[in-house]
Amino acid sequence: MKKFTLGALSVAIAASFISIAQANTYNIQQVETPEKVRDLFPIAINDNRHSIVLGQQPKDIEFDLTLLSDSILRNIGIDPEVDDLENYQLSRQQYETLVRGLRDSVNTDVSNPRVSFYDAGYFDGQSVVFNEFFEDTDAETPEMEYSTDHIYNGLNNNNVRVGWGSAPYRFNEFTYTTGEGDDEQEVTTTYTSRAFTRQAIWSNGDTTKTYPAPEQAYLGGESVMMDINDQNVAVGYASVAVSPASQAFADDCQTRLDEGTATRSLYTCLWQRWINLSNATAANLQSFYSRATINSNQSIYDMRAMVWQLDVNGEVISSQQYGTLMERGEEDEGDFSSYAAAVNNNGIAVGQSWTYYEGIQEEGRRIKMPAIFIDGEVKPITEDPVYLWGAATDINDENQVVGFLIRRVQGINRYIGFIYDIESETLSELPSFFNGSSTIATAINNDGLIVGTAEIDADLSAQRRRVAFSYESAVEGANFINLNDAVACDSGYFLASADGVNNSGEIVATGIRPEEVTTEDGETTTEQFAKTLVLDPSSGELNNCTQEEGKIERQGASTGVFGFLSMLLIGGLITLRRKFTR
Repeated sequence: MKKFTLGALSVAIAASFISIAQANTYNIQQVETPEKVRDLFPIAINDNRHSIVLGQQPKDIEFDLTLLSDSILRNIGIDPEVDDLENYQLSRQQYETLVRGLRDSVNTDVSNPRVSFYDAGYFDGQSVVFNEFFEDTDAETPEMEYSTDHIYNGLNNNNVRVGWGSAPYRFNEFTYTTGEGDDEQEVTTTYTSRAFTRQAIWSNGDTTKTYPAPEQAYLGGESVMMDINDQNVAVGYASVAVSPASQAFADDCQTRLDEGTATRSLYTCLWQRWINLSNATAANLQSFYSRATINSNQSIYDMRAMVWQLDVNGEVISSQQYGTLMERGEEDEGDFSSYAAAVNNNGIAVGQSWTYYEGIQEEGRRIKMPAIFIDGEVKPITEDPVYLWGAATDINDENQVVGFLIRRVQGINRYIGFIYDIESETLSELPSFFNGSSTIATAINNDGLIVGTAEIDADLSAQRRRVAFSYESAVEGANFINLNDAVACDSGYFLASADGVNNSGEIVATGIRPEEVTTEDGETTTEQFAKTLVLDPSSGELNNCTQEEGKIERQGASTGVFGFLSMLLIGGLITLRRKFTR
């Protein structure tokens, strides 16, 4: 078993560092990326200027190459019949390819090991601490080390954070019979399984609490906490039933086992259905409205938006399930769910729910739309048929909701940022940078300052450059601000997404930074790294970086932005905000 470490590699800064000029709207603090991971993404920031972050792509996982399938080995240039697998030294490129290929969301071969990819981190203003909740490090137990994921989705002003973690995988054996008569033989295969898919977590830094799902059939269930307010009201979602279609599928799997005709275990049968549903797309929208793909991110379970009232120690005082915007149609047997994503200090939660386009309960008209969860009711933000899909991503204490909707602009599905006032029941589209700029609002503070990510290039290419933005919704005549123009032009970062904002106007943003990497062979290349940035307001003015030479470097830095943004889609996120997992 060979351990690969990036400690032998040297990294040099290829672009200029933080400017100390004072004529900027924001000053930048880069949060130091822990040595354990390659990239560090921000998720949210509270009024104490503390943040939750996401470490991605661990750099020091041990691999036992003898456990990998021949196809995986050959894919990274190893010949299993020739190379000495027990003593083989992985190159950096081989290691990174393995980590990306064996992570849970893309590893569809149950015979292969599975590896951790995401680490839940907490930034206290000085440094980042990663918290691992379900990792099994005991070599005497069958569970695999480095096979769990951990993600924080929300934190409050008491520095309590919530999220989810997955159970460690273990190897199992399944034996079945092939052939008949003299040709009959037993075949034994190996497969991976885990106790649960994911489980909600609560942490105050000293103590961690976990919250199993109500329904745990077949794969152990799913529960997720997405946000928590200052009164310890946490919101998220959990599995409450197996969907009718998945139950029929499970019954068929069990029948094959009972008849002796199955070639895979019941767990594998259901897990493979789960992974396919997790990576599913809204085929009805693709065929009827546009060729653009919209991830539907489904499950074998019916999920329900959950609201938990916790005490200061994370113990559950009470909990409430919320239904969906519409009931599931009689002919529709797929999973039908609702998801709470954010909650304010008034106890109002927002998120997303399955419903039907124009209210017609047909399977081909299933869509997900923004929802409000309040006083036991699920309320729509809009039922206007111009919108085909959407989600609410945040809510402030003024009961203003932000998120995105999808509608057709010049024949193409585009993401449209919105703000919705619950008291007046008023929906307004955000102006964005230009008509047709796909825009996703990720967060809003109590002053109405909205941040997010939006397209800046008005061309017709498939991948248009995205930038972090801010927008003062309470200021009449305010414009969208490209946050790359709000920091020093020679900062060395390309700000791709603004991910959180607190009531002091401090923002956490994803910055892409080119750095020179020297490999073990002495070769030097330039790669893009994701950095977590804290933007502190200052008394300066906007820079017109697009007209300055310094902008050229940051345009170059944007080369790998789209790859990074696609990596933000944890488990098939519906939005670039890491708060969403459905």
